Amino acid sequence: MPLAYVGPPTTAAITACDLMTRLYIFADDSMMGRQVGTRYNDMGTDYIEREVRRLGLVPAGEGGTFFQKVPVFSRSFDSTSTLRVGGTTFTGGRDFTATINGASFSLDGAPVVFGGVAGDTLNLLPAGAAAGKVVVQVAPERPMRFRAMTPGLQAYLASQEGALAVVTVVGDALPVQRGFGNRPSYLDPDAPEGAGAAGRANVSVTTAVGTALLGQAPSGMALGAAGRPVSMALRFHQEPLPGRNVVAMLPGSDPQLRNQYILIGAHNDHVGFRQGGLPHDSVKAFNMVFRQQGADSRGIGVPSEAQWAEINAKIDSMRKVHPVRIDSISNGADDDGSGSVSLLEVAEAFATAAERPKRSMLFIWHAGEEAGLWGSRFFSDHPSVPREAIVGAINIDMVGRGAATDVTGQTSEGALIRGGDGYLQLVGSRRLSTELGDLAEAVNVRGKYGLRFDYALDADGHPQNIYCRSDHYEYARYGIPVVFFTTGGHADYHQVTDEPQYIQYRHMAQISTYIHDLAMTLANLDHAVVVDKPKPDPFGGCRQ
Repeated sequence: MPLAYVGPPTTAAITACDLMTRLYIFADDSMMGRQVGTRYNDMGTDYIEREVRRLGLVPAGEGGTFFQKVPVFSRSFDSTSTLRVGGTTFTGGRDFTATINGASFSLDGAPVVFGGVAGDTLNLLPAGAAAGKVVVQVAPERPMRFRAMTPGLQAYLASQEGALAVVTVVGDALPVQRGFGNRPSYLDPDAPEGAGAAGRANVSVTTAVGTALLGQAPSGMALGAAGRPVSMALRFHQEPLPGRNVVAMLPGSDPQLRNQYILIGAHNDHVGFRQGGLPHDSVKAFNMVFRQQGADSRGIGVPSEAQWAEINAKIDSMRKVHPVRIDSISNGADDDGSGSVSLLEVAEAFATAAERPKRSMLFIWHAGEEAGLWGSRFFSDHPSVPREAIVGAINIDMVGRGAATDVTGQTSEGALIRGGDGYLQLVGSRRLSTELGDLAEAVNVRGKYGLRFDYALDADGHPQNIYCRSDHYEYARYGIPVVFFTTGGHADYHQVTDEPQYIQYRHMAQISTYIHDLAMTLANLDHAVVVDKPKPDPFGGCRQ
């Protein structure tokens, strides 16, 4: 596909051409990757807002607008913070630094327990040992990188459950903080009771502080041994940053059922841009051969000689056609430009149809999914319609790929999965409602869409933990039946190469048309989709 494209105006029908017109706007270089907390995310949501206003949808955000501001902040550590052990007071910024989901944090004489090596999934604190205490752990010699939420990692995180703070001893001196003050963070001051808005402090300290906390050098400490009581007064500078959901509504036609809602969502943000560029063709070739799951390809070593030869051959062939292009922008064409523009197409089809659905439709483009599901968490905690009236939901995240050449994920056993004609992953479709999963299958057959459903990544305990990694879970935690549609991963995932020219537009139109049909089916049912599975704790952790 072309590197640049200006398409004709969109039409009422869901078409590949319309999707292409929209995506080349939404994932253009000028959007700079749409990262939450930046003005470029506002540029993306401005485009969406203009479109839903043009379509004549009803504002369902704040104050009669289409926007709902998400509480995103820039938070930087205040060096006047103090940490005291016995009679010694340590200096913020020199002896320790910290992060927390809040503006301040304090402890007075809190008990300390030694937690071993950070990230060690084999040697764990006993259950309950961390509750109400400060856990002091030592940074590993090599940083531990977890590819997914494995059972070992789950057990490690559970061993620290209830800790007031986690302190990591990082070495004789603190590492240089690069750009820390500009890192966006989320804080909902009005979070529902039990949501844990403030969270716990995560503190990095020097070896001298760690020795004072434990009463001896960490190397000689037994796991679970008690240290010395600690007092902390942590303070942070906080400034609001851009980040907003776009929320639009189409009123239902039935006088009774219009007070219920079918929600369809996607996320409007991506991961921004990097300092310093890379040759686009080199990144593309390297990932096609060696990192076939993009950013999800971790811990795989280095290419073999044969792989290097294949990589270089691809680069040579690319450069015979295109000049070298230095690229620094992660455009997010598939993630989740594809979901965002598919949702616009679905919304346009609903808004322009002669027949309206019986239930009302709620269309929402969430901010901050990449940062931690912030926009969907905020909306589900503070919905603009009664939460209990949302009787079904659909999440669209990465539906623009899924070709036979794309590695879309792995099985639970680690085998690579590839796409193909009609490929579509379903996640969570039966985790709350058997009926929802059955309807998803029935609509595909009835409409003769020819979609080939893949449930492999929805398996319980799957190491890639997809069920917990997109916005659908924030609705599922409240017991709202929701299905997540995606064509899965690929070599361009979270890379500068995720651009509009690599999208499968006909496939995306096929999926979008099917989603419209499913949403209409849910909206016209004579009953709300039956929830027949246990509902999760809305404030507990997500576990696939």
